[in-house]
Amino acid sequence: MKKFFTAPRTIITLVFVGIALAANTAAAQTAADSPIMDVNPFLNLLTLALVIERLIEIVIVLIPGIEEKKLDLADDLPALAIFQLKLQRITLGVGLVMGVLFCTIFQFGILDEIFPGRMSPLNSFNHVVTGLIAGSGSEPVHQLVLIIIGIRDKLRVGSRKA
Repeated sequence: MKKFFTAPRTIITLVFVGIALAANTAAAQTAADSPIMDVNPFLNLLTLALVIERLIEIVIVLIPGIEEKKLDLADDLPALAIFQLKLQRITLGVGLVMGVLFCTIFQFGILDEIFPGRMSPLNSFNHVVTGLIAGSGSEPVHQLVLIIIGIRDKLRVGSRKA
């Protein structure tokens, strides 16, 4: 049983080290070298959530023993449900960490879009909140984006009337 729990930690650590190295290289590029793109930040948030979700799925498949453990527990439904719940919690935690890591390294935050002029683009709170949203998965992000766009549109209509 010990072998099962050490392999995921090693793989997850290697994934985070690889992400950090790749992000560090990308962050070293100056803003003048990168082209300016006018892209909807909510679309970027949804894309980031999908990328994180897919990376986690790939890592889970690559971890030896998880699928075998599910097959072994197929006859014991309560034990299988507990195992899947633990796996779901782990993947959510990893996703949240990856989201915060990506948003902090790449200085990406959506609170600027929701509260224009009130948030600094370099605000770490902005990056952490955006990372937590992105790391929670694509479906919650999609629903949240729809709510935020609705609120933003109502605020715009209200400010035009005033």
